[in-house]
Amino acid sequence: MSHSVDEFLALDVLTLREHTERAGDAFDVDEHRRKLCKSMEINEVCSVRRDGKLVAYAMLRPEAGACWFVGAFGMHPLHRTYTVVNELFAKIATLAIERGIGELRSHVYKTNRLSVAFHRRLGFLVTSENDKGFEFFITLDELATKPAIRRATARATSAAE
Repeated sequence: MSHSVDEFLALDVLTLREHTERAGDAFDVDEHRRKLCKSMEINEVCSVRRDGKLVAYAMLRPEAGACWFVGAFGMHPLHRTYTVVNELFAKIATLAIERGIGELRSHVYKTNRLSVAFHRRLGFLVTSENDKGFEFFITLDELATKPAIRRATARATSAAE
């Protein structure tokens, strides 16, 4: 299904604005729309919909070799459920299999406590930090040791065969 920049923008306004501004950065809706348009051109997008509406997504792009950067990861607060997370990770696992992704890297504002906790729960390691944020890194082999990820990967592998 085709993705609309307006869908991503609405979800990002809902989930990113507050912690971005708490980190001391501006969240300009028009500028964010421009960034999303550019991102959609260069990133692979995995998404989950409920009743036709975007409720979760991830944008990933190749960085170096088998390492891909998670440029965006959004989930509607009312849909932060095991089922939605599992479905999104199954799609990411499918993409990883198709594209030979072996490592993931991402950046997270320190003010985004939910995302920081989520990364740590998944086993991502902090590889650097500054006053505003963390850089996280994990290999897919390490990520695959998590039970929820193993289940998503097993489904993705079965679907790819």
